[in-house]
Amino acid sequence: MSSVLVQKVWGTLWTAGSMCRFRQHVCHVSHQVNNVASEEQRIYDEPYVIFQNWLMAAQREAPQVRPRLACMATVDKSGEPVTRLTSIEEVSANGITFFTTLGSRQAGEISANPHVSLHFNWAPLMRSVRIAGSAHQLTKEQALDQFRRYPRHIQMCITHGPRYAAADWESRSGFFAQVVQRLNTWLGKKPEEIQMPPNWGGYLLTPSLFEFGMLSGQKAGRTRVRFRRCLEIPRGTRVGNIQAERQDWVYDSCEEN
Repeated sequence: MSSVLVQKVWGTLWTAGSMCRFRQHVCHVSHQVNNVASEEQRIYDEPYVIFQNWLMAAQREAPQVRPRLACMATVDKSGEPVTRLTSIEEVSANGITFFTTLGSRQAGEISANPHVSLHFNWAPLMRSVRIAGSAHQLTKEQALDQFRRYPRHIQMCITHGPRYAAADWESRSGFFAQVVQRLNTWLGKKPEEIQMPPNWGGYLLTPSLFEFGMLSGQKAGRTRVRFRRCLEIPRGTRVGNIQAERQDWVYDSCEEN
């Protein structure tokens, strides 16, 4: 990738405050190392950081589109693609977590073929992200930890269904119910703990590809920046990629009219 293209891609990913937090960290490092090239190398080592910041920007600027909701694609037994909407939870260097009923069709397809992809479309921001990789099931302890983080009405929805959860919410939102809740709190009585269903669990998606799409205007072209995990690519195809032999990720960019 030429230095001109690197600078262009670098500038594009930095626009609209997409990397403000990470930029502060990189600038701090640059003062110590005094090497501008190290900033560019670091940013391309960690595409999940770009996704984290884009996700935070979407939650802040366009919460109405439910930014954590993605279109997930799996493959069924006959090899046909299957899509559904899935909400993600945690995004980290290890991957992306999501949760579902373990006996569902989604869980069965992942067990048979762990290769899945997620597509996020944030139209108000003219941005989209595609993430592909392999998913494996989390432990029961990890699923329980996430279940305990949910508010009560979400736990009730998972355990008993949306109708029961709505009825429980209405029964607890009345005046007398609130008085009882405050009295119990004053007496130190803890609310009844909701048990996690035995058939509910989670998965960790380990990405092998990130693809960021951006539109700069209604009549402008679309820019795509793609990161691929280096271990997934034969060494003979790495020619022309900066530091491809030593970095976890290689990247390329293109513009579509």
